[in-house]
Amino acid sequence: MNLKIRINLIITLILALVMVLGAGMIIDNAREDIRAEVDSTTVLALHLLDAEVLHYTSDYTWANANEKNKVTIFRLQSLDNVRHLRIEFFDALGRLRDSNRPPIGRGDNFPPSWFEKLMGKVSSSLKATHRPIVVNNRVLGELVITPDPSYEIAEIWHDTLGLLSLGLLFFIVVNGVVYWAVYRALRPLHKILGALTQIEHGQLDARLPLFSLPELSSISSKFNAMAQTLESSMMSNHRLTQQLIRLQEDERKNIAHDLHDEIGQHLTAINIDAAAILKANNIIAAHASAMAISAAARQMMNMVRDMLQRLRPAMLEELGLQTSLHELIDTWRQRNRGINISISISSALDNINETIAITAYRIIQECLTNISKHANARFVTIKVERQDETLRLTVKDNGQGFDQHLTSQGFGLAGMRERVDGLGGLFHLHSELEAGVLVEVSLPINFKALS
Repeated sequence: MNLKIRINLIITLILALVMVLGAGMIIDNAREDIRAEVDSTTVLALHLLDAEVLHYTSDYTWANANEKNKVTIFRLQSLDNVRHLRIEFFDALGRLRDSNRPPIGRGDNFPPSWFEKLMGKVSSSLKATHRPIVVNNRVLGELVITPDPSYEIAEIWHDTLGLLSLGLLFFIVVNGVVYWAVYRALRPLHKILGALTQIEHGQLDARLPLFSLPELSSISSKFNAMAQTLESSMMSNHRLTQQLIRLQEDERKNIAHDLHDEIGQHLTAINIDAAAILKANNIIAAHASAMAISAAARQMMNMVRDMLQRLRPAMLEELGLQTSLHELIDTWRQRNRGINISISISSALDNINETIAITAYRIIQECLTNISKHANARFVTIKVERQDETLRLTVKDNGQGFDQHLTSQGFGLAGMRERVDGLGGLFHLHSELEAGVLVEVSLPINFKALS
């Protein structure tokens, strides 16, 4: 069941309940109105008839009429317009001698039987009134006044039928209006669903228009912001992937260059010196070639160590993060003697996850590389501390900085951010022109890599 039908069904149930309650109240009020109307008519008729009975019992010349069986006292047939009462006169033998109305049959104007049953309590609560007629101590008969609410019930039925017809029309119109309003209000959902489908199929440029409803307008704004963020993230990932591939190729080219030009050259020199030793005629020439081989081997060892250090810092495994960072910063300081550096590295860095340690090392390394290349700084502050289960890194310089909104962040900053995000950490960068750069990183020490 979709939302439109569900809302219409709820409105229908509410309207039906209101109509049922309203009909119940109308019927209950009608009962009271009928009872009051019939009671008041009965009281009035009794007063009038009592006066008429008193008149005839004091002056009974009417009893000398020629047609004894047709003598009537009250001329009840002239009271046929009194609809709420049935007034009957019975003689001493119990025969009906006069009445204000003929026997009533059911016609088209009378309500259905079920409606009369609903009003049954009214009829059962109304009692007939009996007035004996006595003249000269002789009982002539009995006057019976019986409340008759049938005409009043018929009027109530016709009024109720009109109200029910009006209520049914109102019910249909309201349901139609509600269905139209709900359909119009939910029509933007088709656009939202279409935009989500576009996102699902990789069309990240999908956007929603601003809707007139405030709720849907908020959804539109949030969706467009989400799509923009996702599109920017995907573009950044593509750019980062291309930069990673390019950096990988550059690294391979540098390694190939070192192997070919440096190590290859030293291996060639070793080969030549080894051949010279084999051909040497005296110990002095052989010693000189051996010394040359030893020097070339030492240079090769240093070169291989530098290459391995660039690929993976072995000191992290051997000496830990604290010593490795000190070694990294000391080496950088020797190459940048014009920059003063303040260091605060906590000693409680043992037993840190290897992934977290490598990430912290690479972030400090990248920050120092950026400072030496771009910052033109004179002072650098580095702080590494452990707070509970979090490793916090802070690197700040007083260099020229850059405008974060105008300058695209290169691979170094993007790579740091990706490293930190991948570990569930927090990366914060703040920079302004001529105000230096501040990098703050929080890494979870208990990070566990997904298998």
